[in-house]
Amino acid sequence: MNILLNKLLSITIVCFLILMGCDSSQVIEESIPKNPKPFVFNPSVNLIAIDPGSFIRVTDKQQNITISKKFWIGTHEITQSKFESLMGNNPSFFKGENLPVEKISFDQAVAFCKALTLNDLREGRIRENMIYRLPSEAEWEFACLGGSNSPFSFGELSKSNEFAWSAENADDKTQLVGKKQPNAWGLYDMHGNVWEWVLDWFAPHPKDPQLIDPIGPPNGEHRVFKGGGWYHEAKFSRANSRFMMAPDMGINFVGFRVVLSEKQKL
Repeated sequence: MNILLNKLLSITIVCFLILMGCDSSQVIEESIPKNPKPFVFNPSVNLIAIDPGSFIRVTDKQQNITISKKFWIGTHEITQSKFESLMGNNPSFFKGENLPVEKISFDQAVAFCKALTLNDLREGRIRENMIYRLPSEAEWEFACLGGSNSPFSFGELSKSNEFAWSAENADDKTQLVGKKQPNAWGLYDMHGNVWEWVLDWFAPHPKDPQLIDPIGPPNGEHRVFKGGGWYHEAKFSRANSRFMMAPDMGINFVGFRVVLSEKQKL
């Protein structure tokens, strides 16, 4: 009797499904979980991977600085076209799609990083545990030097014209990104064109002979920018050169580039 009832129930269900426009084979097929697409790392900006390592920072003394975590950094300064496509505005004084965005405040640069993170997460370009941000000052110097032990990634100041846009050769304005030679790690305009915001609040560097992942003080009045620019002589584009400005201010010789990393407390 139970067997007969089960058969009648099965027939009733199949008839119902046919009336609803589907059959049992469709139900079975749709219930089988589909294999998710494999993740493809495809950031929407060009990046270079920077592996952990160390460098010597020379100020009034030598310091061995260690970067303990891998990160990716933009091969170029953020252009006006990239900034405007994401943020809907362009604060730059010198206009041009492939000129670096400038006259940009630290706060605006941070807002761009957050928007870029959301965009690339939504499009599945980066992993869920990754964020775009500004580099720390130490990360920036490490990437800038590209393994060099001199104040410049290219060695002597006399070679600056090959690598940097500065007051000596920039014709009093910004220049198209990527037109000078890159450093040994494939990064363009780390010296010159526009100065670049970094995460650190401005303060004298600590005096410790060895530092691991330094990030500066927890608060302050001014943020640091690095790298020299079109308005200043090439000698100011040394990797350890630094200037500072209030985080809500912008000027036409300061821009930025982004870092991509796993989420971490900075």
